[in-house]
Amino acid sequence: MFIYRDAQQGFTLLELMVVIAIISILASLSAPTFTRQIAKAKLIDAQNIGTQHQAIVEEFILLNGHFPSSEEFTLYKRTLADDSIVKNLSVKNQNKVSGDLVLTLNDSTEINEGQVITYQRDSNRNWSCLSDINEQILPQQCASSIGEEK
Repeated sequence: MFIYRDAQQGFTLLELMVVIAIISILASLSAPTFTRQIAKAKLIDAQNIGTQHQAIVEEFILLNGHFPSSEEFTLYKRTLADDSIVKNLSVKNQNKVSGDLVLTLNDSTEINEGQVITYQRDSNRNWSCLSDINEQILPQQCASSIGEEK
C-alpha cells in the first residue's frame, strides 16, 4: 500500500515578501508621476474656465468698446462650482481694450491656495498666459512668473 502525500500548494513567505517589495518599489517610483498628472488635469479645468471668460471679455469689448471694469465683469462672469479648482475670477489693469483676467486657484494636489493664472489681453487682441505655478505642471501655453516682480 502506497501513501501519497499531497503536494505542497501555495507560496512561501519569502516569495510573498519579494513580490510585495517589488510592488512597493514600483508604486514609490510612479506616485510622483500620478500626482503630477492629477494636478495637470485640474489645471485643464482651470484653463477651460479661463477660456470661457476670455470669450466673455471679448464679447463685452465687442459690444461696449472697452475692457470690462471689475463691477461690469462681476455681472457677466459665470458662477463657479463649489468643487472648482478656481477660487475666484477677477479683472485688473484695464486700459481701453487691454487688461488682465486673473484666476485665483484653490488648494489642490501640487497647487497652493492663492496661486494664480493670469491671461493678459493686449491692444492687438492677443491673449498671453502667465502663472506662478510650478513649471513641471504649468500648461504649455503659459509662461512662469516665478522670480519676476509682480
